[in-house]
Amino acid sequence: MNRTPKIPNSDDLAPRISLAGYLLVAAPGVQDPVFARSVCIIVENSLERTIGIMLNRPLAIDTTSLLEQLLEGAAKPQNAVSHINFGGPQNGPVLAIHDNELLAEGGNSQGIYLSAQTETLRKIAQVTPDHCRLFIGHAVWQVSQLETEIVNGDWHVLPAIPELVFSDENSMWSKGIQTVGNGIIRSATGIDTLMPTPTLN
Repeated sequence: MNRTPKIPNSDDLAPRISLAGYLLVAAPGVQDPVFARSVCIIVENSLERTIGIMLNRPLAIDTTSLLEQLLEGAAKPQNAVSHINFGGPQNGPVLAIHDNELLAEGGNSQGIYLSAQTETLRKIAQVTPDHCRLFIGHAVWQVSQLETEIVNGDWHVLPAIPELVFSDENSMWSKGIQTVGNGIIRSATGIDTLMPTPTLN
């Protein structure tokens, strides 16, 4: 049976440490063309597998046809979503990551919510939350695969906060790497800010 990826609510989490609701920022040395300079949000992290949505892979696909289907003849909002993002190499339904708690099917404590049911997507298309991104596809890691990649230094783990999740896709990875650097500097010296690195932009 196919399962729709979702960000679990806190009541759904197992007592073990879970990465669900966190961000993965690819380390600068990652060469895989799919994941290089990528930022992913983890929506499922179970004992069987991990599912993530890549956040910074915009596609040159017009959303007009999709929105027309969802709006069912209603007028298109002025601030409607203008493009769809590539969420990963595995096929899956259209997903929305947004900031409207009333339309959430899952989410984290930072104000990041996910929806995938057609009726919910229709409501999202009608009200258009302040922040909303649409995605097709997702990434899957098998048992212990992601944990091994993190230990090997392929990924940095960060909280999934709106300032990163809804930032411009073209600069999202650079912001994530800068946030990682800020954390390292802060831990080592107590200094809160790391100057931007032009070569990462």
